[in-house]
Amino acid sequence: MKKPVPFFGRKITGAYYSIATGTTQNPLSWKVSEAKVFNRENNKIPAKLLMADPFLHQKDGKWYAFFEIMSEKHADIGVAVEENGTWKYLGIALDETVHLSYPFIFEKNGVTYMIPETKRHSQVRLYKTNNFPFDWQVDKVLITNKRLVDATYFEKDKVSYLFATEDKDLRLYVSDSLHGEWKEHPSSPLLSGNYTRSAGRLLNYDGKLIRFAQDHFGGYGRAVYGFSIDSISKTFYKENTLKNNPILKNQGQTWAKNGMHHIDIHKLPDGTYKAIFDGYGYGTEKITFSLKNNF
Repeated sequence: MKKPVPFFGRKITGAYYSIATGTTQNPLSWKVSEAKVFNRENNKIPAKLLMADPFLHQKDGKWYAFFEIMSEKHADIGVAVEENGTWKYLGIALDETVHLSYPFIFEKNGVTYMIPETKRHSQVRLYKTNNFPFDWQVDKVLITNKRLVDATYFEKDKVSYLFATEDKDLRLYVSDSLHGEWKEHPSSPLLSGNYTRSAGRLLNYDGKLIRFAQDHFGGYGRAVYGFSIDSISKTFYKENTLKNNPILKNQGQTWAKNGMHHIDIHKLPDGTYKAIFDGYGYGTEKITFSLKNNF
């Protein structure tokens, strides 16, 4: 596994992220060039507005996409719906006074929840809505006085877990339930440096529970790596790097030619997999150099 060491790293500025969807038989192998890129022109979204950190959610037989989208002052959470194979932008789903991103969305006991990044509130907030896909309200503050990013929730053996990143440290929190008391895991921080920032929802595949993480070696948002969680409990954690990494990376002269840093994968009834991911490649590029890696 590559290690983040100080070196002359290529830094690309002036390009920006877009989002796309695709399907595959193998969720650890994606042909980015065949992905269906979100059509900005049809949805009247200016070309230079960043669209990133997308998550899928199925509701009432339709697929919805929630993602970070830039506004005039900061990033909000946008939402789109897939109709007849085409994505239709519906507007801003959540707008706060601070930057928002990584809208981790899930359903539990018939209630739809979202945990977006609210680092500048120094909180990890749980939102819910009774008017999907809009009107999100804070249901509970899960973690306070922490500037955490990309919180990723999952459950295993009736225990609730939450990955989140603070600076360059991957931290793990644990609770008896979603609405319970959250405490930092005894093994936290799990990792420091590269591969510490979450890159999407965890995936159960081929008997493995897989954590996705961003690869920042040589610059922010270069690729997505997968890690097999071999053991996890309230007191213990162990993971290993998958052999077929990276899961996502820049692929030729495509819409994601400079890099990728997020994926959200869902298994379909026919056994195939549907995913939404972001890519970095549109816009005018300017190549500079840095003496350190960009995290």
